[in-house]
Amino acid sequence: MMKQRLLGMLGFAMRAGKLVIGTELVCRALPRKDKGRLYLVVTACDASDASKKKIGTKCEFYGVKNVEIAMTADELGAHLGKTYTPVCVGICDEGFAREIELAAGEP
Repeated sequence: MMKQRLLGMLGFAMRAGKLVIGTELVCRALPRKDKGRLYLVVTACDASDASKKKIGTKCEFYGVKNVEIAMTADELGAHLGKTYTPVCVGICDEGFAREIELAAGEP
């Protein structure tokens, strides 16, 4: 049930243009304080240790919450309609970030 809600919220955020998809794009968007600012980063459970460390360090530095979800990069990419497998996505809207965080099981 929670996974369906998480997938639904990620889909809504993508259709609303509030997702940044992919490690490099997320890392570039983290320092922004203007319109494209990130409120939450969601990482796939099968991300490499190097990717997890890179994302985690940058999120901690910029004060953005990082949540690991019980979904592989393949599942995440397929759900978002991508032909590649993004290991993380950033959410650029505070409301979507809050709902996705709740759906992912984080307080």
